[in-house]
Amino acid sequence: MNLYRQHIFPYLLNKVSSQLDADRQRILPYLCGDVLELGAGTGANFSFYSENITMLVALEPEAALLRMAARQRSALEAKQAGRLYLVQGDGHNLPLASSSVDAVLCCLVLCSVSDPQRALSEIYRVLKPGGNLVVFEHVKSQNAVTHAFQQMLNPLWKPMACGCQLQRDSLQLMQQAGFNVEGLETYRHAALPALVGTVLEGVATKPSD
Repeated sequence: MNLYRQHIFPYLLNKVSSQLDADRQRILPYLCGDVLELGAGTGANFSFYSENITMLVALEPEAALLRMAARQRSALEAKQAGRLYLVQGDGHNLPLASSSVDAVLCCLVLCSVSDPQRALSEIYRVLKPGGNLVVFEHVKSQNAVTHAFQQMLNPLWKPMACGCQLQRDSLQLMQQAGFNVEGLETYRHAALPALVGTVLEGVATKPSD
């Protein structure tokens, strides 16, 4: 399984990730200032950040993926898009001070954290008041038949996808964490298979003091 996590899964992740470049071009311009990317993976998002980024902390728990992300450093530096810090860690204990970042990016990561409520609580903590949580996440299907298949296949899917859950309700979890979610929408993504094709996208905000 360790061989799979370190070599096979990163390759598969890159293959799937390459289909989402148009989505990255659409959502990453919402990010500016000091930014935390949670679950940076292979660094596929780096080339889509704008010059409005002053600092990017790219957090990733898997060492193999973090090494791949390091190879994408030049994509960010070419845009002079601020300082980049690659940090191995997960979203349950963020190595940042409270109210220290302007924005957080979660791109296909909330599906796989083991305790999403704790991760969202940590995101809420490190965001400045009025800060943005920019998300592009696959969530549980709104179609009853597809959702039934997600429930049935999830025990098999989870280990094969290194912790990814097919049926997570991230919108509800964000609401429970205290975020304003009016800027989010849920829709069926045409480029993704039905099991992971229901997407939650947009900007949630931490209320201002």
